[in-house]
Amino acid sequence: MLRTTQSNRFPTTGRIIQTFRPYWWRVLLIIVMILINSTLGTAVVPEVTKMIIDQAFLRKDVTLLAWLVLALIVLPMFTGVVSIALDYVGITLAQYVMHDLRIGLYARLQAVALRFYSSERTGEIISRLTNDINGVSDVLSNGLSGTLSHSIGMLTTLLVMLSLNVPLTLLSLGLTPIFVSLAVRVGAVLRGASKEKQQTLADVLSVLEETLNVSGALLVKSFGRQRAETTRFKALSERLVTIQVRQTMVGRWFLLSFHLFFNIVPALVYYFGGLQVMGGRLSPGSLIAFIALQSQFFPTLRQLLSIPLDIQSALSLFERLFAYLDLPIEIADCSNARALDHVAGHIRFHHVSFCYQPEQPALIDIDFAVQPGQLVALVGPSGAGKSTTACLLPRFYDVGQGAVEIDGHDVRSVTQESLLQHIGIVTQETYLLHTTIRENIAYGRPGAADEEVIAAAQAAQIHERILQLPNGYETVVGPRGYVLSGGEKQRVAIARVLLKNPRILILDEATSALDTRSERLLQAALAELQMGRTTLAIAHRLSTILSADQILVMNAGRIVERGTHAELLQQGGLYSQYYDEQLKSR
Repeated sequence: MLRTTQSNRFPTTGRIIQTFRPYWWRVLLIIVMILINSTLGTAVVPEVTKMIIDQAFLRKDVTLLAWLVLALIVLPMFTGVVSIALDYVGITLAQYVMHDLRIGLYARLQAVALRFYSSERTGEIISRLTNDINGVSDVLSNGLSGTLSHSIGMLTTLLVMLSLNVPLTLLSLGLTPIFVSLAVRVGAVLRGASKEKQQTLADVLSVLEETLNVSGALLVKSFGRQRAETTRFKALSERLVTIQVRQTMVGRWFLLSFHLFFNIVPALVYYFGGLQVMGGRLSPGSLIAFIALQSQFFPTLRQLLSIPLDIQSALSLFERLFAYLDLPIEIADCSNARALDHVAGHIRFHHVSFCYQPEQPALIDIDFAVQPGQLVALVGPSGAGKSTTACLLPRFYDVGQGAVEIDGHDVRSVTQESLLQHIGIVTQETYLLHTTIRENIAYGRPGAADEEVIAAAQAAQIHERILQLPNGYETVVGPRGYVLSGGEKQRVAIARVLLKNPRILILDEATSALDTRSERLLQAALAELQMGRTTLAIAHRLSTILSADQILVMNAGRIVERGTHAELLQQGGLYSQYYDEQLKSR
């Protein structure tokens, strides 16, 4: 389960404001345009209306009337153009902020350690990058400009109303403070409902991601779990329906009372304002102008009060986004890290210990050296620590104690980018992208020439098979490379590393999915590849590492035996038992 850090320097609302900081000039432009519209629409138009009644009508001044009417025509046209420009700037601003959040999240997720992905669901991760980002879209698009526009417009309107008639203005305000307080409370409820909704959406997406891909669908069908999975999805969907209905209905009573209140108040203004006109204390034009302002004030206030409700809902989304942005970067370059150049391939594990969980050591005092060009094999039972040992070399994890060195350089003292340039990895679980075979092979060298890609495929003994496919090297391999067999996928992955041409190789049971003939051919290709290169091979099939320069036998996180194949057989220990068992199983 994701744990958030306490590194926030700002509360959530403060951090939201910080996201707009790079675009301060756009915010300033929005404010200027809002001031223009509010001044013209709120202050000038009612004043023109008042002048038409109190001056043009009463004085029967046709010329003045014509000019004032022209003003009423031109002003809305001008403010309309400004409104369109305001919408464009506001939407553009929101999209840039969303882009920054999206890129920031993705970059952060690329930088976190592998342990994060071993505990977090893929659907949860995707949900935050999609549902949560999209969920704040409307608030970012309309929230800033809407809040500023309604706030400035309401303040301008209020000032003009006060200048016309203070008692009527106080009457119009009425119970407004109560509704503001109520809106904040309703918003807090919506915030909780929104958080629950987004978590349920993440659960739904996780189920979809797990069951609606080739591997997941095959698993479901293999065990006849179609009905059970449909039932599970139905329960999540029903939960989502309940949450969305509750979220929608939370503020309905509030809006109803708000609507009733703001229908009653104008009637009272007509009554008391009419009494003032009859008593000669207020001109008819002033009353009509005041009523026009009031008709603008209440809708603006209603919209302004609805914004906190939306913002409260969005706050829960921002909190989820910030939780990912605050993920700790466990594996980072040190301040004085330097590039690792001209690697010979000397590897040294110097009394290394490592824990995935406190007080649960995965590796204990691992100490060995590999000379350039040597093949060192790690063997042992599942869970012995072989893959963990290999993962420390490219810094997928950092050691707890000791050090891992390449050519005398602690891997923690060099940049990760330069370190990984010199290491090629072929894992037991081959992963191919849903793209062409050529692009999969050239993933580590996108600019590689076709001849280089073909040469790598030939060395990996997959070239002839590729030519038999409908589109050759342009064949799309499908999700996770599903159109290829296990052995074919693994050979494509080996070709990918061959094209990268690293100085150090990590082979995590790289030939496990190959038949006997393909394995023999591939071993010959790997033998040529390994010349002058250092290879760390994790092997369950001992036949693949008989010629290793050194074999390290691991058990329970320790190296319990070491030596060549012949030396280990003579010792008659754990390695000898494994070898005898594999011979008998043939």
